[in-house]
Amino acid sequence: EVNGENWFIRTPDIVTTEYSSDTSSGTSPKRREKKDPTNKGSIGTSMPGQIVAVNVEEYDEVKEGQTLFKLSAMKMETEIKAPMSGTITRLLAVQGDSVESDDLLAEIYSDD
Repeated sequence: EVNGENWFIRTPDIVTTEYSSDTSSGTSPKRREKKDPTNKGSIGTSMPGQIVAVNVEEYDEVKEGQTLFKLSAMKMETEIKAPMSGTITRLLAVQGDSVESDDLLAEIYSDD
């Protein structure tokens, strides 16, 4: 509170650590950025799971409602769809990645 007004400051949570099998040792820690709830084009996961399909590439044009990813969680697959039309500007997940809730998978940019 400042001068009787409530102020809210959002800080990114990038503390989540996952172990990637990208290196020969298989134990390289990999930090995942969290989705930005104030940005409609920020695509994140709703629950922990594993990415079983990536249906887009960076710089692809996507339409609202298009399936971007398939997430396997709790013995079922969930489709992660585009919340808006635009261009994929960042793609941060690949097939086989383990993800936690709210991990950032991709970002969409739109001129609208």
